Amino acid sequence: MTSKKISTIVAAALIASAHFSVQAQTVGAGAGEATSGAQGAITQNMVGGAVVGLAVIAVLNSGSSGAVASPTSQASTQAATSATSTYVQAVATVNAAEQFSTLLAGYSIDTSSLTSAISKSQAANQEAVVAATDLAVASLTIAAVTSNGRVICAASVCTNAEILGLTYKATTTAKAAAEAALSVNTEMQKLYTLVTGSSAIDSNVIDRLADLAETARAASLASQTAANRVIEAYEAVAVAMGTTGTTGTTGTTGTTGTTGTTGTTGTTGTF
Repeated sequence: MTSKKISTIVAAALIASAHFSVQAQTVGAGAGEATSGAQGAITQNMVGGAVVGLAVIAVLNSGSSGAVASPTSQASTQAATSATSTYVQAVATVNAAEQFSTLLAGYSIDTSSLTSAISKSQAANQEAVVAATDLAVASLTIAAVTSNGRVICAASVCTNAEILGLTYKATTTAKAAAEAALSVNTEMQKLYTLVTGSSAIDSNVIDRLADLAETARAASLASQTAANRVIEAYEAVAVAMGTTGTTGTTGTTGTTGTTGTTGTTGTTGTF
């Protein structure tokens, strides 16, 4: 089995994992419940079909004989896999934040900034998973021009130029999802610092808040790392096509300073 086929199956599995983990999430009353419901709806409506469809396509593709992936499709499949990882980790950040917000619902603490960050992250995640799924489908060696019923390529097989465009979209949406996850983490850390000095909150609640804050921190940073891999894969797609990328890259912004690598592809602008 080629590395491209393995990567495509991994992407399908990651999306499926994110889907079921969000659907299984239980959050109590308050602001967290509303945001959890919204995230569940996004995952079910936007990803549900992709979970089954992309997984089936990947399995079918894994059995096709003798097809050798082009450098372009190999790089774009890697971009799709990393973009899916970005989404999965961003969703994990949101899940932790929702539980964090729910725990604070019974106290007189303003969590509106966290709620706003969660909402923005959910919107970014929706766009990221759609773009990642489209790119994964377009990168297959078999004919695939639709994703979740939407036409993504004009002919029977996606052209290199179309794959480059889909890779660029997956890159920009993955970066946005990672940065939104980092913002969620920032708001959580601010609230955690605020409540740790409060005698009004039970110690067992403080301990649970600490666990969730650490989960969000780790997940958001993992999302950032994956998004930087998407950027690198986008550059590889452009190189494989013998063209120059349309923009330069600067990495994503971390919670303390700037991290990521500076790309060499492209001449103007930033993602």
